[in-house]
Amino acid sequence: MHTRLRMKWTPIALLLALFAGLAGAQPADDRYGHMHMKYERTFLGVDVANIDVTFDAATRDRVRQLAAGQQYSDQVAERIARAALEAYDANVQVQFLHDASLKESLDAARKNLERARDAGYISQDAFATAWANVQRDFARLGQRGFKKGDRLLYHARPGSLQTTVTSGDRVLLDVTSPGEAPRRAVLASYFAPGSDFRKGLIKDVFR
Repeated sequence: MHTRLRMKWTPIALLLALFAGLAGAQPADDRYGHMHMKYERTFLGVDVANIDVTFDAATRDRVRQLAAGQQYSDQVAERIARAALEAYDANVQVQFLHDASLKESLDAARKNLERARDAGYISQDAFATAWANVQRDFARLGQRGFKKGDRLLYHARPGSLQTTVTSGDRVLLDVTSPGEAPRRAVLASYFAPGSDFRKGLIKDVFR
C-alpha cells in the first residue's frame, strides 16, 4: 500500500496533535463521521487495538443519510461501506492495546486485503501491489513489531495515502504513497464484507 518513503518527515508535534484529535472525545451528534471499535482476538480473549475511523464532512453527511432512522442490516452496512470507500478524506487510527508481532500483523493485513479483492472492492492487480508494498514498508519494523501503546495512522486523502507509526514521541515509520489505488486498498481492507473491522465499525454508527 506504500510506495515512496517521505524525504521530509512530518514534525512530531504535528503528528501528536493529529493523533490527539482522533483519540479525543467526539461531539455526541458526530457518530456518522466517527466510527470506533475495539478489536479483540476472541480465541485468546485479548483486546488487541482500538480502531477509529473519521471522515470528511461530506462523507459524514452521506453516512447520516444512509443510517438515520435505520437499523443495522447487511444491506445498510454495504451502502455505508461503499460510502466509506469513496470518502474524500479519511483517517484510520489503530492504537495497540497489546504487543503484536510483525508476522501476525501482516497476516491479518493480507487476509483483509484478500477479502477486499474477493468482494470486488479492489482488483487483483491492486491487491498484489498493495500486499507487496505492505511487506516492504513494514519490514523496517523488523523484530520489534508493534508494542502496546503504538499508534498506526493511515491518512487517505485525494491522490495519496500517508502511513505513520509512532511510539510515544518517536516516529517509527512515515511513508506516503501517491495515487488513488493505495488509499482505496486501505479503506477497502477495513470495510469489505468479512473483514475484521467492518461490522464493528459500522455498528458503531447505530449506537
